[in-house]
Amino acid sequence: MEEHIELIKELRKDRSAPVDSMGVRAIHNTSKDSYETLVALILSTRTKDSATYETIQVLRHHGLTPLNILKTPALTLTSLLAKVNHRNRKASYLREMSEMLMNNFGGRVPDQEWQLRKLKGVGEKSALLYLQTVTGKVTGIAVDAHLHSIANWLSWVETKRPHQTRKKLEQRLPRTLWGPINPLVVGFGQELAREKQKILHKCLRSSNPSLALQMLCACGMDVRKQKPSLHNLAQTRLAEAC
Repeated sequence: MEEHIELIKELRKDRSAPVDSMGVRAIHNTSKDSYETLVALILSTRTKDSATYETIQVLRHHGLTPLNILKTPALTLTSLLAKVNHRNRKASYLREMSEMLMNNFGGRVPDQEWQLRKLKGVGEKSALLYLQTVTGKVTGIAVDAHLHSIANWLSWVETKRPHQTRKKLEQRLPRTLWGPINPLVVGFGQELAREKQKILHKCLRSSNPSLALQMLCACGMDVRKQKPSLHNLAQTRLAEAC
């Protein structure tokens, strides 16, 4: 597991995955607004980072505050979320979450996990990521679909549900990795899913190409079907993979 993580760090050192430029941390870094960050986390579930990022820009132009979201007609709010998956449900979440903030927290986002998880649309992963991003508090590992799947594919854990993966990883990883592990693995997963040639080239040029290719295979990529323009040694490594 430790060897895998060190190699993923190497593969991700260029920080060129969508999560790096359009993820929730990138959104927060452009405004430092806690409400915007919470909205981005709610919208990001089962939605590409690019769509979440674009939608936040649309909402900023519209006026992204709890009070303004509550004043926005339901159909208008839904239309503003056009690029987000499950937009009807998420529009309802934003209205209910904003109402709870106004009624219970003076319009401010709370900074305790148990309080955050009472808000509509905010689950365990979102609450943990919010605290890590906005307050710098790391109280647990935020496990999303990428981290859950890759941790199982690489045999770091053997679990059925993300909350089980969180418990197992927290038992095995030092606390210093609890925060970084999510964006680290999410970016690896994004490149694995959408930029196969790119991640393949990086693996072949890494300090441990054999292990890197084995990781790709374990995560479901048939590396022998890829046809990069590489020198003979790289082609040989590719042919011997998996």
